[in-house]
Amino acid sequence: MKRFFSLSKVRLLIEVLLIAVFATLALTRSVATQAAPPVAPEAPEAVYWYVCNAVNHVGLFATRVHIYCQSTTPVSGAPALDAAIHWFAVPTQPDSAAASRFMSLLQTSVIAGRQIWLEVNPSDTSGTSFGCAAADCRRISGMEMR
Repeated sequence: MKRFFSLSKVRLLIEVLLIAVFATLALTRSVATQAAPPVAPEAPEAVYWYVCNAVNHVGLFATRVHIYCQSTTPVSGAPALDAAIHWFAVPTQPDSAAASRFMSLLQTSVIAGRQIWLEVNPSDTSGTSFGCAAADCRRISGMEMR
């Protein structure tokens, strides 16, 4: 008498069933069963452009790249910065490539004697996390050489 179920057929059947069970579990976990609660949109950040006047210090440190501006001139409706704010910085982490690009542009502008425009949120004091003091420094979100 010939056996209907051989060992290899039983093993194949078990493997197919296990794959089906795992695939079903994976699909049920990836499909959301409840809608996420609505989230209020964040208020847009007030970011403005400022001309950095009399650049006389560019620095590179483990935690930041910074620039010292003797004074700043607001551009197209930007509010005047507090007179105590002379330093502007970008963190070197988590995006060290961006910090390198900022440093390169700063060096080029100093060597070429070109103007630097800084994109800054005047109320952003988050730079304290990388050494930019809240009283006299602001985080740079963008920069142009003119």
